Amino acid sequence: MNQLDLIRAAAEDVASARVLLREREETLDAIVQTALEYGVPMAQVDEAKSPSWNAATPTADEHQALTAP
Repeated sequence: MNQLDLIRAAAEDVASARVLLREREETLDAIVQTALEYGVPMAQVDEAKSPSWNAATPTADEHQALTAP
């Protein structure tokens, strides 16, 4: 596979990921709206929406590096 094929394949992967992310965001928005309609306080919704970072994962390390003072 030459470099242009790799670029095309990666661009398709990114486009697919964007579509999936958009769908998941729409689902999350609908769930949040339902929770608010059921009387769940916004503070609790916001807390539930924040990612839970597992300290053993590289993602957590990246998060800590990005949020460190």
